[in-house]
Amino acid sequence: MIPFDDRGLLLGDGLFETILVKDGEAVLFDDHVARLQAGCVALGLPAPHGEDVRALCQDLDADMASGRWALRLTLTAGSGGRGLDRTAAPEPHMFATAAPSPKPEGAVALLTSDVRRNEGSPTSRLKSLAYLDNILARKIASPAEALMLNNRGEIACAAAANIFWVRGGRLFTPGLDCGVLDGVMRRQVMSLAEVEEVRAPRAMLEMAEAVFLTSSLIGVRKVVSLDGVNLRGHPLVEEIARSLAAVS
Repeated sequence: MIPFDDRGLLLGDGLFETILVKDGEAVLFDDHVARLQAGCVALGLPAPHGEDVRALCQDLDADMASGRWALRLTLTAGSGGRGLDRTAAPEPHMFATAAPSPKPEGAVALLTSDVRRNEGSPTSRLKSLAYLDNILARKIASPAEALMLNNRGEIACAAAANIFWVRGGRLFTPGLDCGVLDGVMRRQVMSLAEVEEVRAPRAMLEMAEAVFLTSSLIGVRKVVSLDGVNLRGHPLVEEIARSLAAVS
């Protein structure tokens, strides 16, 4: 049980990872653990050992033996202190939960959100517990997915996914300095194809030959429209989706 003085509960001081589990296999588990560990370093928290993370998840193995699941790892800065200051030696709390996660079917519509991504914040590039901006962006856009721009008006991401587009047969995605999470599936795409990391205005998506989203739970998902205007497709998107089918 999480105590009432837990800093993750009170202040959003912590990190999480969402890992796809397919028929009992945690997909790209080591990549997620490595990102969690790197996030702990960035926040000045003790990083968990990979073996400890895996052991924590073993209690859920029977539940996830078949089907498609979302395994969530949550790490908080633990208890200690009143106000903003942590204790001198934080003792993080970490726990794992799981929920069924059917793969979304079909393409998705994007709606540009007024909620902005703060590219100047270090946490914009981390999977931090402070996700309220993303929650609000998605709630406002629903049933579409939210397109989030940063404070410079540049393309950043969707509420819970990275974004890519094809133009002139070339593949583009916002750079991390746009306030973008270093997505595990984003890295997979970039390992498959040559991708240009750019700073680009929203209008760039209107000129694109195709737009798609990526995350661990959705894999590769085509965007069918932006603010009600239909977008085209491109065979490169289908090629990438096929190449990543085993990990999505």
